[in-house]
Amino acid sequence: MNTDLYGEIYGSGVYPLPSGYIVPRPQEVLDVTAADGATIIVRRHGNPNGPRLLLSHGCGLASDLYYPYWSLLTDRFEVCLFDMRSHGWNPAVSTGSFNIPTMVGDSRAVIEAISSSWGEKPCYGVFHSISTIVGLAHQLEKPDFAALVLFDPALQWPLRGNKTIDDVCRRQARRARRRQRHFESYCEMAKMFANAPAYSLIPPDVLMLLAETTLRYAEGGGYELRCSPEQEAQLYEWYFGFSMQIIDKLDSYDIPLKAIGADPTFQTSFIPSFNLSKLSKFEYDFLPDKTHFLQLEAPEECATLTVEFLEQHGLA
Repeated sequence: MNTDLYGEIYGSGVYPLPSGYIVPRPQEVLDVTAADGATIIVRRHGNPNGPRLLLSHGCGLASDLYYPYWSLLTDRFEVCLFDMRSHGWNPAVSTGSFNIPTMVGDSRAVIEAISSSWGEKPCYGVFHSISTIVGLAHQLEKPDFAALVLFDPALQWPLRGNKTIDDVCRRQARRARRRQRHFESYCEMAKMFANAPAYSLIPPDVLMLLAETTLRYAEGGGYELRCSPEQEAQLYEWYFGFSMQIIDKLDSYDIPLKAIGADPTFQTSFIPSFNLSKLSKFEYDFLPDKTHFLQLEAPEECATLTVEFLEQHGLA
């Protein structure tokens, strides 16, 4: 078990990080071996006797970044976190393995390991952005989830065509490749994001948490991105084809699905939101005046919508 990683990332846990947040030490940690030998580190928080939530994150981010959101669920739920490969707690892997099918395989390995180690019970996926595509594709391959809560699942931009989505993915890939990869401090990265329009609604302490959870110590000093710009860009290049496949197979899902979107009138959303004509399979809500990063901007509202959905279906 890779429990020493907590100390490497967060120190002793006694003193707050610059953000002021203390992401708690997990109750249990699993090292999951993926099909190609990559390690995916799963952490368990919350109430082990409660309903099981499996949570993951958006491209280039980390599950611990969503602590302001998932910490509101730990009294009632068993919250299991995992990061996509080369993100968060996970060791770096080759860029060649960075694609949606491989990450679907990682997700399946995570579910199997959790069931084997922590007991079998219904699992409800809680995903954001690109991890919504992984979760939906996983469910098509193997129905491991009893319900899915999907934050701003990027299947289509409202009232726009496929070419627009493809253009957005290509543009995001180009931007990712130009991303600054080395920083002298957490504060440098947080200040950079504070000046970026896409991150303008995220509170300053959460921007600092973003830096703390997405940077690692660099060998030559300072900090570097855990997920490299090349890897992030490659995920965006895979994104379009898989989102289109899922749209074509929406009728295949027979579990409760909840889509919680950004404000559909915003033109600056980091990745496109749903086409409203495709929402018959989803219990769709959106948060007015919130962007793609809604769990970071409005964690209380997002937690309330999560619990309400599960309660409505008798799952919590």
